Amino acid sequence: MLPDSLLNMVRPFRIDFESHDEHDVFLKDVTLFNADELAQATHVLVGCPQDMGVSRNMGRIGAAKAPNAVRQMLYKFKSPVDKGGVKLLDLGDVDTSGGLESAHERLHSVVSALLREDKKVMVLGGGNDISLPDAHACADVLGEIAAINMDAHLDMRKADRVHSGTPYRNLIEGGHLKSQNFHEVGIQAQVNSPHYLDDAAHLAVNIHTLSHIMQHGADMYFDSLFELLDNKPLFAGLDMDSVRASDAPGVSAPSPIGFTAEEVMNFAARCRAYGKTAVFEITEVNPDMDVDNRTARLAALVLYTYLYGWA
Repeated sequence: MLPDSLLNMVRPFRIDFESHDEHDVFLKDVTLFNADELAQATHVLVGCPQDMGVSRNMGRIGAAKAPNAVRQMLYKFKSPVDKGGVKLLDLGDVDTSGGLESAHERLHSVVSALLREDKKVMVLGGGNDISLPDAHACADVLGEIAAINMDAHLDMRKADRVHSGTPYRNLIEGGHLKSQNFHEVGIQAQVNSPHYLDDAAHLAVNIHTLSHIMQHGADMYFDSLFELLDNKPLFAGLDMDSVRASDAPGVSAPSPIGFTAEEVMNFAARCRAYGKTAVFEITEVNPDMDVDNRTARLAALVLYTYLYGWA
């Protein structure tokens, strides 16, 4: 059981739709929503509904609405026939009042406590800045970690304060992540400064560009990627702007090129199969820019795949 000091940092989430068919069993019907049930859970979902880091980075705000939008899609999926021993607890949203740094401190505390309880943690942003507290928590609890940033952008900018473009530089410079254990996956040259590409290479960060991955085929490339992790505990971050805009239009920085919906779902399945994924994070869904909830629905499908494998 989490202490009251940590439970005070989160706000419970409640889903409010009912089935019209007694034979329909939705995911919300088999999910726990009470923190008192933590001991029963194998996986815990936490939201961080803020886009303060995106705003600091001069990006399009709207990601603060993402955790609710993704959950509305997720809990309308049907419960799988074979749950594989998975029991999900939705702990709710971290309190994001008091500014970005305060929100990060609370998220770090909550994720750390859940990892100490030996739970697999899923986090819904929000902006990609939350990779800083999430991966930092992994390192604090589990020691040396591997990290994947599935993203069009490096997010290794130099800045006077934390924002959505700085988390991985913050992690490396803070000593929480060894650069040689860090994999930038899906990087697109046209949206990254040559200075930062050179800087990341100089730091010995593993850069996997989208063009190189596409030449080899994403699914085959993921096989080799996970072999490089050396069985270390994994922080896996999926920024939804790594997905092409035709499949994910509602993101902070859309692109006509990127991974397909099926490829990011396969990535989630690989993270599940890896077995040592400690935190699985989805960021940069922007419901204000979405089309027919397409991006929120894909993010929910990715979470569903991470929980249960391919449907």
